[in-house]
Parts: sequence; C-alpha cells; structure tokens
Amino acid sequence: SGCNFCGCLTGGCCVRCSYFCSDVVWSKWRNRWFFVKETCFGYYRPKDGVLRCVVLFDQGFDISSGMYSTGMRNGLQIATNSRYLVIKHPTRRMAKDWMRYMKGVANESARDFTLPNPHQSFAPSRPGVQAGWFVDGASYMSAVADALEAATEEIFITDWMLSPEIYMKRPTLDGDYWRLDKILKRKAEQGIKIFVLLFKELDFALGINSYYSKQRLVEQHENIKVLRHPDHAKAGILFWAHHEKLVVIDQTYAFVGGIDLCYGRWDDYKHRLTDLGSISSSTTSSANNTTTRKPSTVVELDENGSIANLLKSSKSIAIATAVDRQDAERTDAATPPPDTRAIEAVSSDEASSESSKPAESKSEKQKFVQTHPDVVMEATNGGGGGESSHKLLIGAAQALSMVNSERQHVTEERETSLPENIKQNTPEMGRRNMMDKLKDMGRDFKNRITLTEQQTDTGPGEEVDGTTKSTLSSPGHLSEEERRKRQLYGDAGNVGANVLSPQPFKNKFKFELDGQAKLWIGKDYINFIVKDFTNLDSPYVDLVDRSTTVRMPWHDVATVVLGPAARDVARHFIERWNAVKLEKCRENTSYPYLLPKSYNDIRIDSKFLNVPLHHVTCQVLRSASSWNSGFIEPDCVEQSIHEAYVQTISKAQHYIYIENQFFISLEMGNGVVKNQIADYLFKRIVRAHRDKKVFRVYVVMPLLPGFEGDVGGATGISLRAITHWNYASISRGKSSLLQRLRAAGIEKPFDYISFHSLRTNSTLNGMPVTELIYVHSKLLIADDKVVICGSANINDRSLIGKRDSEVCVMITDESFEEGRMNGESYPCGIFAGKLRKFLFREHLGLLEPEPNRAPIDVTDPVIDGFWHDVWRLISRRNTRIYDEVFRCIPSDNVRSFAKMKSFLENKSLSQIKPDDIQQVVSSIVGNLVDLPLLFLSEEVLTPPGASKEGMMPTYMWT
Repeated sequence: SGCNFCGCLTGGCCVRCSYFCSDVVWSKWRNRWFFVKETCFGYYRPKDGVLRCVVLFDQGFDISSGMYSTGMRNGLQIATNSRYLVIKHPTRRMAKDWMRYMKGVANESARDFTLPNPHQSFAPSRPGVQAGWFVDGASYMSAVADALEAATEEIFITDWMLSPEIYMKRPTLDGDYWRLDKILKRKAEQGIKIFVLLFKELDFALGINSYYSKQRLVEQHENIKVLRHPDHAKAGILFWAHHEKLVVIDQTYAFVGGIDLCYGRWDDYKHRLTDLGSISSSTTSSANNTTTRKPSTVVELDENGSIANLLKSSKSIAIATAVDRQDAERTDAATPPPDTRAIEAVSSDEASSESSKPAESKSEKQKFVQTHPDVVMEATNGGGGGESSHKLLIGAAQALSMVNSERQHVTEERETSLPENIKQNTPEMGRRNMMDKLKDMGRDFKNRITLTEQQTDTGPGEEVDGTTKSTLSSPGHLSEEERRKRQLYGDAGNVGANVLSPQPFKNKFKFELDGQAKLWIGKDYINFIVKDFTNLDSPYVDLVDRSTTVRMPWHDVATVVLGPAARDVARHFIERWNAVKLEKCRENTSYPYLLPKSYNDIRIDSKFLNVPLHHVTCQVLRSASSWNSGFIEPDCVEQSIHEAYVQTISKAQHYIYIENQFFISLEMGNGVVKNQIADYLFKRIVRAHRDKKVFRVYVVMPLLPGFEGDVGGATGISLRAITHWNYASISRGKSSLLQRLRAAGIEKPFDYISFHSLRTNSTLNGMPVTELIYVHSKLLIADDKVVICGSANINDRSLIGKRDSEVCVMITDESFEEGRMNGESYPCGIFAGKLRKFLFREHLGLLEPEPNRAPIDVTDPVIDGFWHDVWRLISRRNTRIYDEVFRCIPSDNVRSFAKMKSFLENKSLSQIKPDDIQQVVSSIVGNLVDLPLLFLSEEVLTPPGASKEGMMPTYMWT
C-alpha cells in the first residue's frame, strides 16, 4: 500500500490519495488465506495452497487499524523488524477482531520474542536445557553425522564454507558412507527436507567456491535446497560475510560453534602434523629378506601373480588407522598409532551360520577397481648392501580389493615393472555396500581356506608337497563347500585349481603389509599459510606435497543444545532463509518458506548423541542487521553477543578464559575499533588490583593469522595486517591493553593476564618438524559457571552487529560439583568446569597419562601455584625449547625483517643434529607456548598504501 503515483508522490502526502492510488487506480490487492500460529503468522495463496509469506513475531511487532494507519476503515497494518503488511478485511469489525487476537498472541505465546530479553537478544534465556560440548572437529563431526542420520523431518545447515566431500567419521573404513554429501543424499531419499544456506563469496577475494558446493549438493536430490547470499553488486555488500556455523536437526537438536563442515577442520587432541597414509608394503628379494620392522603380514607372490602364499601366511589383514606422536618419533610418519583397528576373521562356526552371499559379478569388481585407483603409490629404489626395495602405498579399500577382486589381474601387474615415483590422486572412496561385500568376502575366503605358514589342511583343492589336490565336479554335483566358493568367486573357474595351485615361478617376493588409512584425504590436508584453498572442484587432489609439507593442526570448540534453545537456533535460520527466499527467489515455489515449530511438548530422544549432556540455562545470541537478516530499517541492529561478552567480563569474580581466532579490541574512543572487550577487561583487572583480589585472564590465540603468505615477504601483507591489529590491541601503542594496565599503576600486568598460543612437533621422513596449532575457537569461560561459545571472533566484524552475521550460545550451569577457587572450596559448574579442565589438560598434554611425569592438578585455575608455577612456567619452557631447537617463526628473537632474514638463514638444531635433539624435544609438555609479543615490534605491519590491501578500508581488517 501507499501512494506512489508513478513515483511523483509518496504515501505520506495524503491518506485519501494513498488509498486512491493503491486501492482504486493501481490496485495490487490479492485474496489470501491469512493464518496466525504460536510464534509467527503469514498467508497462503487460495488457488493452490502455496505458502506465500511467513512473518515471525519479534520485538518490532506492531499492529494498528483504521483510517489513519491504513487509509481504510476496514484495514489492518502489521509491522515487524522484517516485514510490513496491510490487510483489507470485509468489515471494520473483522479487522478489529483480528487485531485483538494478534495482540493476544503477541503477549502470550509469542511474548518470548516480542518483549525485551537479556543482552537485548531476539531469544530469551531458556532454563532446564540439555547441552553438551565438543573440543576439536573429530568428535563434533562424528556427532553431527549421527544426528543427520537420526533426522526424521528436516535439516538446516549454514556455514561460512562447506565441503560436500568432507568425511565426517574417520578413518574411512566404510568407504564414502559417512561423507557429507552421501549422508545428505541418503536422508533426502528418505523424504527428509534439507535446507542449506551458504555465504556467497567474492570469487577474486576468496577461494571457498560456494557455487561448486551448491551444485554438488543440489544434484544429489531434489529434497536438498541450497541458497547463497548475498548478491554483492545488488545488495552493495562487499566486505562482510555470513559467518555462522549451525546444524539443526528437526528443530530439536542444534549444533552451534566455530566449526565449519569443510576441509581442514577435522582434528583431535593429538593434532597430528603428518598423514602420509595408506597401507605400506615393503618388498624385498628372497635372497635378502631382512626387514627393518617385524612384518605384520608376509605375502609371497610368484611371477604369475599366485596368491597361494598369501593364503598360507596370513590369518588376518590388519589395517591401521592413525599415528600418534610417540610412534611417529620412533619410526616414521607412516607408522600406525596405538588405536588401530583390524578386520577380524570370524570363527568357522560363525561363518557356517551365516547365509550365503550372492556372487559379485566381474563387471562390478572391475568397476570398483576402476573407480578406486591407488591413493598414493610410490616406488623407490634404495637400501643398504645393494638391496633393491619397492615401497607401495595402497589405500584400505585397495588392500581389500587386491585380495578379493583382482586375483586374475595380478599377473599382468606383476609383469609390468613399476615406474619410479608414481603418484596418483587420492580416489573417491567406495560405497558402504561395496565395502561390506568386500569385508564379507574376505571373511568367507579366510574361513574356507585356512592355510598357515606352518601347516596345510588336507582338504580338496589344497597344496601338499608342491602338488594340488582338486576334485572337478560338474555344476549339478557340486559339494556344499564348492557351491559356496563358486558363489563367493563367481565363474572364475574351480577355486582350488585356479587359486590354490601356484604356477612355476622364477622370482619370489615378500610383501609386508603395514601402515594406515589416510585421515585427511585430498584437499583436507592443508596448511593455510603455505597454500590456501584452490581448485576445490578437484577434491581428491592434494594442495601441498605431504612428503615435504606438514599440515596445520586445527583447534576448535563447539556445543550442542536441545529442546527450546534448539528451536531458537532454528528460528534464526528460518528468519534468514525466508529473508533470502524473499530477496532472491520469491516466485520459485520449489524453494519454500519455512515455518517454526511449536515450543510446546518438545519430544527429545538424545540416544544418538554420544556426548555427556548437562542441564543448563541457555540463551541464543547473535549479530544481525538489515543486510544479513532482512530487517527493514538499516539502523535495526542486534549485537547481543557483544552485550553478553562485556556483561560476563564485568560480573566475573575469579577468572576469565578466552580462546579466540583474533583479539582486536582497543580503548574506547580510539576512532577505529568500536567493540569494548578490551575496555571491560581493563576495568575488571584494575578493579581487582585496587581491591587487592586475585583475578586471572587467560587468552589463547593463534601464533599467526591463517592467511596464505610469507610473513616477511611480499605475499604476507594480509597476514601482517591482522598481526598489526592483534598486537595493537594487546601490547603496542597507548591504546593497547598491557600499556594501559601499566599506565594505571599495575607494574606486573602478567599477574592478571597472560597471552598464549599452541604449537606441536613431530617427524616427517625422519626429520623433526614443527608447526603452530591454529586456534579457531570462539570461546569464553568465566568462573567455571558461564560459557559463551559460537562463531563470533573478538573483533568488530563479529561483534558490532552491522557486519558479519554470527550466532553464539550463552550457557550458565544449573548443576554443580565440589571445586576449588584460589585455594578455597567453590561450587564448580559441571558444564563449564569440565570444559575448562579438558582444555587445560589438552594444552598441558595431560590427556594421555605419562608415568614419569609429576601429576598436575587443574582444579584451581586461580591459585598462584597453578598460574605461575604450572601454566606460565610450562608455556615459557616450551617456547624456549622451540626457539632453541627449531628457530620458529614467530619469535621474540625476531623484531625486524632484517633480523628475520638472518634468523632464517642459520640452520636450526633440528636440521643440524636431528638425532641429538630427541631428549630435548621430549621434555616439551603439551602444546602451550607464549604469544611472542616482541615479534616484528620494530616494523610497521600495516599494508602499504600502494598495495591492493592498503586500498581496502581499515574497518575490513578490524
């Protein structure tokens, strides 16, 4: 409605003119079925029942009627933060009845969203909510995969970046069953509606390729709907991003945190640096069959490819999974870890009770082989004493297919010599049903032919003294065992004659099967500073050379909330989806509007969540504005995450623990940075100093920003720009936090606040290596009672509301256990306390017990004995060792570019004496190190004005 008289008039000119233009001359009225639900309203199109509008009750809700508001006696005007509607009723009385009814709904069932909430959030605090936490991506992605598998109605996903080919559970022994796109396809085929919101990047600025992600998902099934936002030119949004990381299942289970479902995020507390992967097979001549390790399985092959000796020499095929640091240091990067898994053979009794498996056709086998080439195959010549050796790295699926599917192709492969240094792209893993078939075939094959290295059975078809006993039976007179063998192997001929009878051979080789399945496949193996994402449409092609470049470990934190809080997270997603739908595909009925579910009688079944759940009070927080959430007014902004941060800091009594990707926050009134995190930390520390109270602030952040480039070279401008603002906030300049504390009379600010990072080390090809652990968490814990976790960084982009869109949850404990705070008894919240203690144990290397290490108690985070004598002492000691052994960058020893050049030209002890540093490196405790506050302190790190980064506005970096 409103007068627009060909653009010459506005609705404010004249009420009657407005009515005339909208209702008489250029009428746009449409008949609709209007509805009002518990927390929303909207209308349908009568002719086909298509949902044409959904509006959520919010704090901007207002309703009025009458001539002045609508220009009609029977009109009704409804306004919210995101929509403005005018409805014309048949009578004035009906309009007033509707107005009265909607006001009642707004003040009753929808009052949680129409009345002010704590921290000025769109959602209220929800008591009695079940919630759990995840540290690092492995447990998070596994739980998300289980939740997706348990979905019964709908799935909502929104990420800054999403990789369809990401494996949610690892190692990938089930083929691609737990690959994200396959999970979503499987659920879509079951009738589950899946809605995905992706950030639409500027192609020249970011390489996350959201278009490819969308195409890969929508082609899976018609029930998968993907929208990308924003359209930069149309919306005029060039610098801001959708940064939320949410997964919502059935509007009942919501995962909220800092972990995107994309490459590089999967990790665990071990934070491995290397992943050479695959099953390694070392081959030696029979004339010199010594090996450097005890073989797991010895396989003898003749020149014709007979696998008779394989059958004789093995009772099982063990496939290792992952490498821990101790094993990596003891052997090499391809050594398997303690947590190995094996494909175990079932007993003969169990095998005989199983039903016969249908024969697999030869074409199926060939298709499997063709679509699953070797993950990595390397052939090298070397070894002492003129020994000729070959090393084959074969994927887990290939190991099975070699034994069961390619028996008749071995001869051809054996006759063809292997070229040197062959490498192939990481393959797409097999489907789960194929892997199951292969496993079953392996078990049946094993149970039917139980030859060992020491003895042979005397059944038909077995080799005795170089000859083979075999009974050739017609198809109509096959024994039960022979019939099952035919079912197992197809029509490849008599099993006994063709498999167990080796042909005469000239050369004998032995294969040692030992190794592991890759944990990071293709693009998932990444080091962001060395090489950022490119060519994501080739997911199985590595970005970097694994044999020379270590991966960058990833540390992150996320949560899961159930019930009403999950409904609130879903409500935020629905608001965003409907806004994008209205903006981009209003007339496309295949992309529907979404409706929020009722908050009454929420049914929760959390059996599929393999994580401890605790009863808490939870509030959903966000940074939202007109561009990212569809608000009508540009000045309508929500920054409840920032409000929750500053209030929590102000009310903290004993300590604050922060993990964040950035720390960009300056003194108020600086004219550049607007958020008040550092200002409130300053006030709280000054108050503790004035009151002579013990108060601690832990800050853990990455050693360097995760931008591709050389920190000391021409390619590291973006990296240095972020580094500048981090240090300007922490220690450099009069507006920095440490300088302000000293100016306030606090001579020893490190008695109150300390800045740290994470680093780890390993070996690669026998050489010691190290790399920073990238801290991507967005976490605050206060007093073992309050947790704020989500997607928001400590910078203006995330916190002031008008820039990046973000979602966090604020969790307050409702259940407590006995704890300690500054040496005194203290009620420790179970959710917050257990999360904080787990993080401390991870960073201090306490998750795996070491008998020779003195016990460390992390119960009391405030007492001097822990703050000074454990946390800060271990951090300083680790930092000193890394500097002495590896000459790491960044370092306090490097304060200028000139110093960096000379610093890097000198070889480190790890390069000069790699065998002599093991004892020193073994004294490193955990991953905790100091943030080097003097790194490049003599240089100007802001972008040069002539560079493209220098032409960008300053607020893009902050």
